[in-house]
Amino acid sequence: MSHAVRIDYQGISIQCQSICEMASSQLCKLDRMLDVLESGSTRLLNSQTDALRKEITKIKQQIQNKIDSVLSKAKKKASLGRVVVDSDYMGSHANAYEVINEAEELEVMVTTLADTKLVEMESLLNQLMNSQLATYQEKLKDLASGRIRINYDVQEKINMITDEVIRQYVYLAWVDNPDASYDSLYSLAMKMKYSADNRQYVAVEEKKIEEIKTELRDEKIDEKTIEKIVSQNDGTAKERVQKARELANAEIVNEKVRRESVKIIVQAIKKRGFFVDVKSIKIDRENNQVNILAQKPSGAKAEFKVFMDGKFEYRFDGYEGQACQKDIKPFMDELEDVYGIKVIKQTEIWSNPDKNSTMKYQTIDYNKNKG
Repeated sequence: MSHAVRIDYQGISIQCQSICEMASSQLCKLDRMLDVLESGSTRLLNSQTDALRKEITKIKQQIQNKIDSVLSKAKKKASLGRVVVDSDYMGSHANAYEVINEAEELEVMVTTLADTKLVEMESLLNQLMNSQLATYQEKLKDLASGRIRINYDVQEKINMITDEVIRQYVYLAWVDNPDASYDSLYSLAMKMKYSADNRQYVAVEEKKIEEIKTELRDEKIDEKTIEKIVSQNDGTAKERVQKARELANAEIVNEKVRRESVKIIVQAIKKRGFFVDVKSIKIDRENNQVNILAQKPSGAKAEFKVFMDGKFEYRFDGYEGQACQKDIKPFMDELEDVYGIKVIKQTEIWSNPDKNSTMKYQTIDYNKNKG
């Protein structure tokens, strides 16, 4: 008998872990920014250096806190065991996918804070350290020392700005417009920032794209996919870089999920007495899938295809009659009990009565994960 099934799945624990790994790898960019800040600190006021250092540290801590929260919640979900939907469950676990939502928020945070924000800071530093802005720094130094003062109401509103980059631009706007209202200063500051950011993105676009390519290659993403991700032609340089970064992060997470899925399948099938030779795990670049072949001494075979889009296929072959069910059912139970996979749809799409061969389509849901 042969038995083949396609499975659609989402892995809560796997997906959360993969997003957290991607996020952690991006934190090093913030460390590099701190190094840049320190190297240029002699050209900045102490208050500017301290404020920007504090801002970078705050961003880094925000991301790390979110990583810790996602990992903690994913681990808690994984410890729930097999899920039974009853009244008690609905009362305490109704938000079963809350952790996935938080993980996706982390993915967005990494894109906006650990990447976009860094370009904004680089742009600001270029503004502050530009030799043509020496007079700006002198006036800001006088402001910091108390020799000159900003209108009290204006200063109070500046103090309430939570984004340090914007705050510094407001101070720059004030240097040329000391008598302007806060609203006018803020408007001027945002125009300055917009212009400076655009110039910075134009200057670093090629470098950023190369960084993205390197990260994707490190994850063994195929070149065709990489080119598709980085070939953004619409919008401004900023929009092109941001879009490429967003797509790259998603691709990296998907590849990590698939890689972990392969490990899970291999672990589960080995427990059914199958031997899996590492050499039998093949990457099919053309079809963007991973092929796995497992065998038993009896001659029974299990073949798997793991795709990037949250699907995998399995085929059990070389059994007499319905004997394959003795391996298929425990295999699927293992995925459900240990790794949180729950089959929610199964459709037979092909069968051969003479050989007891069938092909089915299944949709499964990772409602929790212990991987």
